[in-house]
Amino acid sequence: MGPVGIPQIIFIIAILGFALWKTGWIRAILSLCLVIWGVFILAYDIKIAAPLITAGGILFISTIFDLIAKYKRSAEE
Repeated sequence: MGPVGIPQIIFIIAILGFALWKTGWIRAILSLCLVIWGVFILAYDIKIAAPLITAGGILFISTIFDLIAKYKRSAEE
């Protein structure tokens, strides 16, 4: 199974939960961490890597769009 054991999976799930809970730049950074973990795990287990890359990518893109909208609103006021 390589470097992907139960403790690493629990850690990844904790990062995912924290990324879903927080907003702003913290979510963007944590989502990039998920993508990096997914790319690292890609060589060992595609069943874990694909959802990590997908979830991290979606969270990152949605966070960037939310931050852009927030800054546009604050600039208009």
